[in-house]
Order: sequence, then C-alpha cells, then structure tokens
Amino acid sequence: MSRWNLLLERMPELDTARLDGFTEELLRWNKAIRLVGPGDIEGVALQITDSLLPLLVAPPAFPLLDIGSGAGLPAIPLAIAHPGEEICCLEPRAKRVSFLRHAARLLGLASVKVVEGRADPARPPLPEMAGAFRCATARAVSDIPTLLGWAFPCLAPGGEVLLGRGGGEAPPEVRGWRITRLLEYRGAESLGKRYVVGYSRQP
Repeated sequence: MSRWNLLLERMPELDTARLDGFTEELLRWNKAIRLVGPGDIEGVALQITDSLLPLLVAPPAFPLLDIGSGAGLPAIPLAIAHPGEEICCLEPRAKRVSFLRHAARLLGLASVKVVEGRADPARPPLPEMAGAFRCATARAVSDIPTLLGWAFPCLAPGGEVLLGRGGGEAPPEVRGWRITRLLEYRGAESLGKRYVVGYSRQP
C-alpha cells in the first residue's frame, strides 16, 4: 500500500516519486536543523499528506503565498502537485529559507520562489508582493484572525485564504471577512475528520 494513497485518491496523476524525494530530503535536513518533529519516513509522509490534502479537496487559485513555510508544508508538496504554478514561500528563519531553496532546486520546482521575511498586517514583506496573490495559506503558524491579517496586504482583490483544520474546531467568524468555502473530508485514520475553510474580504 502506498503511503500516498489518500492523496492519490484525489489526484491519481500526482508525482509520488518527487514526494518520496522531498520526504527523504526533509528527513536528512531534519537531523541538522529542526524542521519537523522527530519521526520516521512514514510519520513525515503523514505530515506531508495532512498539509496537501486540504488543498486537493479545495483547489486553490494561483499565484499562491504560503505564510511561514518552515519545512515547506504545504508549499513544496503543492508545487509538486501543480508544476509550473507560481508559489511563494515566506519564511523568516534563514536556515529554513536555505532548506526551502535547496528543496525547490533539487526537485526542479522552478516556479517556487522563497522570500526571507515576516508577514505584517500593515505592509507586504516586499513592495512587489502587494496584492500579488490570488490565494494564501499557512499551516500551524497562528490563529485564524491573525493569519487573515497577515495575508491581507498580499491578497489580490477577491483573493482567498485557504486553511486546513482539525474536525473538532469550528471556523470562527472574523470581522471584515466572509467564509467562502467550508468542506469536511477524511484525513488519515490517526487524524480523523478534517475540514478546509476559505475566507475572503467582505466587499
């Protein structure tokens, strides 16, 4: 049984060889700099699945901004799933930036851009990022209202923030934002029910 079965159910054409390569490289780098918690290849594959699956359930628009990319989840798996689509990884820590750039080069993901910087609700990290993205996402970075504030300066008009969450959490109503999508899906058995929620600015 493939460790990527849940993803293949949603996207049969997914390049699992590249996912395997990313998983192995992530484990190798994790010995030197802490990118993910300790675990074996199956545990890391589970984290990759959990990061990518919501964006297969609710496909995003591109270009896409991944806020606080860290180990590249979900940005790198998403780039593997959608080769050629523009994805920007925003990450403040230099060692993780080095890993992200290395992984993108190693896997031949030329459309992935890595920016060293922090999200700020008052301004985009770089001037050219203002209003440049049709979608933003993040994983395990902060609470939803804070994430929406960070994403706002970089979102194009009508842009959407897509977030995967555990099934026990109800998505909050956030002032100035409307929920555009709310879809429940089956995650790995150890993770149970999950959902993906989308937010856009209210007109």
